[in-house]
Order: sequence, then C-alpha cells, then structure tokens
Amino acid sequence: PYLQSTLYTKVVLALLTHRDASEILDRQRSEHLRMMRILTDRKRKGDLPAQLICDHALFHLEADLRWLELTAARLEKLAEAVTR
Repeated sequence: PYLQSTLYTKVVLALLTHRDASEILDRQRSEHLRMMRILTDRKRKGDLPAQLICDHALFHLEADLRWLELTAARLEKLAEAVTR
C-alpha cells in the first residue's frame, strides 16, 4: 500500500499542476524493472531461503507494475476526475 499511495499522490499532484504524470509512472516502471533484474539474479544464485525472499519481493513488484500500467491507461480519466 505504501508505494501505491505515495505514487498515487505524486501522480495526482502532477496532474493538478499540469505536469506530465506519465513521466512519473515511466520512471517508477523503469526502477521496478531494474530491481526485478537484480532480484532475479540474486534468486538464481541464492539458496532456497534467498530464493523465497526474492520471490516475495518479485511478486510485490509485479503487482506494482500492474498498478502502474492500469494507472497509465487511465491517466486521462483520472485527470478529469481530479480537476473537476
């Protein structure tokens, strides 16, 4: 919940101040993908406990990526909703 609420706030503030909210989402997506590559490498090299910890983090990042994609697809509607 922390990422999404913080990120949601950043996106809404960008929309309210007429900045490019998609840029914020793109940067976060890039950072998530970078972290996923690191975790995947650690998982490949690690023992079972390390693999399970990496899986946990990877699943959370995957869920966050889905949220980022969904939000990006709805930016126009969100802009309309928050600027009424």
